[in-house]
Amino acid sequence: MHSFLTWDQLATLWINQHHHPILDALLMPVSWFAEGGVGWIAVMLALLIFGKRRERLLTLVFLGGLLLTEFALMPLFREYAPRPRPYTYMEGIRALGVPWQTTSFPSGHAHLWAQATLLYGLAYRRWLWPLIVLTLLTLYSRPYAGMHHVLDVIAGAGLGGVMGLIEVGVASKVGLMSTAGKEQTEGPGQSDS
Repeated sequence: MHSFLTWDQLATLWINQHHHPILDALLMPVSWFAEGGVGWIAVMLALLIFGKRRERLLTLVFLGGLLLTEFALMPLFREYAPRPRPYTYMEGIRALGVPWQTTSFPSGHAHLWAQATLLYGLAYRRWLWPLIVLTLLTLYSRPYAGMHHVLDVIAGAGLGGVMGLIEVGVASKVGLMSTAGKEQTEGPGQSDS
């Protein structure tokens, strides 16, 4: 286990120390989008207010999964696996973004993006690849910013993947994941349902 954690710290340090102004300009806005969930809250509000019925219902499913993850599961992980953020104890770490004081494991950014990508990407197939790219950029940005270890990000993405699949299952059960080609290829705001 010790060698695994050593690898995690070395990988985190390597990502964090390989900075470039172009990477800063690319990664940090994507990372800041999810700070405190603000970007996703804005997206959910827009879909709830301006979206068609299907988009509103999908957003309610997403919101339910997100609340379950944030308020039931994340506190358990943080209590039983408290891990300091890299910038608080690792020498040579450059910290960018909001200096969170909560524990590091698992990454909330990672679970949020993974959940959203699975649910919305599978509901609106033309958005799947853009969401995957934004998710990967976000995952890389967290150790890059010194806010998470690599394993925190992997665990967060895993948690988000599981919750996203549960959300897809719930949405499928109530008929929101229609396989009618038209609905699968259109984006939010373009569906007739």
